[in-house]
Formats: sequence, C-alpha cells, structure tokens
Amino acid sequence: MKTYVRAVVRDRKGRVIKDTGWKETNTLTKNFYAFLRAAMRNEDTPCVRTDGSTGTIERPNAGTHYLMCIWQLAENDNRGIVVGTGSTEPTRNDYNLESKIPHGTGLGQLYYYECNVEFGNDYVQAYRAFENQSGEDITIREVGLIAQYYDVDAAAYKYALIARSLFTLTIPAGGSATLYYKISG
Repeated sequence: MKTYVRAVVRDRKGRVIKDTGWKETNTLTKNFYAFLRAAMRNEDTPCVRTDGSTGTIERPNAGTHYLMCIWQLAENDNRGIVVGTGSTEPTRNDYNLESKIPHGTGLGQLYYYECNVEFGNDYVQAYRAFENQSGEDITIREVGLIAQYYDVDAAAYKYALIARSLFTLTIPAGGSATLYYKISG
C-alpha cells in the first residue's frame, strides 16, 4: 500500500495559489496494521492511543461499535486529517503528530472544517479544509490520519494515529488549504 497527500492552497479571496498535486508520502503506522489485524482475524488487537497509552481495538463483530472512523465534524482536531509543525521523520511506531496545530482562530491555530471520506475500487481518501484566521502565515510540516475506535480496555471510544507524513506547505493569513490523504494499492 502507498500513501499520497495533496494540498490546494487558496488566498484570502479564495483564488488557488498552489496545487501540490499528489505526492507519495510515508508512513502507515503499526496502528494501521492493528486495525487490519482486528478486521481480518476478528480479534481484539492492541494499539497505542494518541496519548501514548496502550489500548485494545475491539474486534469488528463483537458488538455494535464501529471498527474505525475517520470522518469528523468541523471544529474538532482529535480525528480525521490533522496537521502539525513537527519535522522528525515518521516511523511505524508513531502514535501522534510531533506537534499538532490545534483547532482555533488564534495565533498558531487553524480552523478545522469537516473531514470527509470517499473511496474507489483501490483507494480510500480523506479530505479536509483548514482556514488560517490567525493573522499570520502558518507553515504545516506534518500531516496525519487519526481514527476513532472502540477501546475494550477503556470501555469508551479512543483515538489512534494510523498514518503520518512529512509534507510542507504554508497557508497565508486569511487563506485556506484543502488537504487530501489517500491510501491506495
């Protein structure tokens, strides 16, 4: 499987100022493969939550909970496509972004719009718009995908990073960017 990221950046008037095209990126984390294992073996599977603690993904047909969810409403930065300023090379052991840019309208924050998911015969793709209302340019250096899942240890929904990539772009003050994260193959 391969991962790709694309960004379309707009200025404050909504004009496209940059379209990166699809860039092959890295890395699917161990958590991504834990979700596959849970589905393919129909068994509870350990993972590492975004807070660094260990959890257990509930096997898909054990109850009424979904296996994983990437889709997310606006104004929420705990699942879906998330962005940050970290620059450390991704590894399969990553469990969160190095330095997430939080949702908001203040200095160093981005407004997180709804994260949607679409799919085809050989890919799944999430996309999300981010708006820079902070008054200063913001440079993104890392992009991740965080899934929500039912954790049997916590008896609650928790979050796990399933992909992280280095990907640099600047969103100008008053501008926006739509990011696309594709897993294909």
